[in-house]
Amino acid sequence: MLTIKGKVVHGDKRGRELGFPTANISIPESMRAYEHELDGVWAGIAELDADNYWLTTVSIGRRPTFYNADGEFLMEAYLLDFSGDLYGKTLNVKLYEYLRGQEKFDDIDSLVETMWGDVRATRDLLGQTIKPVDLHFL
Repeated sequence: MLTIKGKVVHGDKRGRELGFPTANISIPESMRAYEHELDGVWAGIAELDADNYWLTTVSIGRRPTFYNADGEFLMEAYLLDFSGDLYGKTLNVKLYEYLRGQEKFDDIDSLVETMWGDVRATRDLLGQTIKPVDLHFL
């Protein structure tokens, strides 16, 4: 499991238009060297604090359907069953399972269909509800 911590920033609101409002988080500079390894779609958990966490489908990359290779490298986290405003708040996003690589889709319908599949995969892999546990060994 890998955790990426960052502040939620305003994006271009495209996810919201597609029915997937996302928390956009800039990838920390220290992790940009691992772009190739991080690039893709992940099942994870987003934590606001110890009592507020959500299953999350996470896209990390340059959004090839909308931008070419020089698009901004960022993380977009779709928090399942969340509604509210996270702008300016800090999230810890824990990546548990790699689902697939980034793809350039020919049309929006194909993209949305695949995104719903990613959400189903996240629920299947991590369950309907899950409390992240950090194990400490003495």
